[in-house]
Amino acid sequence: MEVRGAGFQIASALDLGPGVSNGCGILATPTGTCASVGLAASQPLSGGICIAIGRSRVVTATDNLTSLHKHEEELRARSLAAIEADAGLSDHWNLVAEAMNAIYAFIHDHLHESENELALQCLGIRLFDAAGASIKLALSGYYQEAFHQVRDVIETSFLVDYLSTYPEKIDEWRRADRKKRMSHFSADFIRKALDKRDGYTSGERKRIYDLISELASHASYIGIVSLMTAGPDNMAQVGPFFDDKKLASWLGEMAIRFSHAAMVLLPPPSGSDIKLLSTQRHYLKVANTWWSKYRGVKHQAVP
Repeated sequence: MEVRGAGFQIASALDLGPGVSNGCGILATPTGTCASVGLAASQPLSGGICIAIGRSRVVTATDNLTSLHKHEEELRARSLAAIEADAGLSDHWNLVAEAMNAIYAFIHDHLHESENELALQCLGIRLFDAAGASIKLALSGYYQEAFHQVRDVIETSFLVDYLSTYPEKIDEWRRADRKKRMSHFSADFIRKALDKRDGYTSGERKRIYDLISELASHASYIGIVSLMTAGPDNMAQVGPFFDDKKLASWLGEMAIRFSHAAMVLLPPPSGSDIKLLSTQRHYLKVANTWWSKYRGVKHQAVP
């Protein structure tokens, strides 16, 4: 495995103080090679990065952050184009968007009817934010960090599922100190409780949680090789990069995990909030169509 740089540049200032260019800087290009330049005007480099050098140009570290953001936005546009060009990916993308819309309707537009429901809305905010962060990271080419946020979606959705099943536990969870939380509401405890509730013995909940933890959340070599490399030469990438297979893998997993998270978060349909009921009905139809088409199951009845 080799290392390749992308979307970032290093400028050296010779004897003129920090951040001052003397017209002969050494720049690391997005391909990881070095180029000596001695120009007096801005020149574009590969990857769409443009820098200005010369006696009047002050090059600062924050210029790199601007270049990095520009590269991220270019990757975002490329990722969205790849999704739009593929029917399956477009379906996954639409499901994620519909799940976010349904969750937003519950956590923002719906007036909670109890302290228990308010607690679930707060967990819904965490789900919404984790999904938004995962989307931002994946589209911009940070696949490992995007998967890490998927793990957060999974863990939070398990807790929501548990508390929705046993609402008498919500106040206990709210008031728990760290010791109590770790013994009664840890990720492992919650997974085992849900498996017992459902009569599951396959350990699938633990398997997927451990897999994403190993590849994305923990600093492991297999995670670097799996999610931070690209190309036939298995080059490790410095900074964001585009990889159609990693993008598709993330989006497929995100569609499964986040759509289920919305299912368990939304309250039982009732007539007290007509707007939320309408949003739920629409979401369940979309979700059922997707789950039937791509997973071969009908997820939940539409009210």
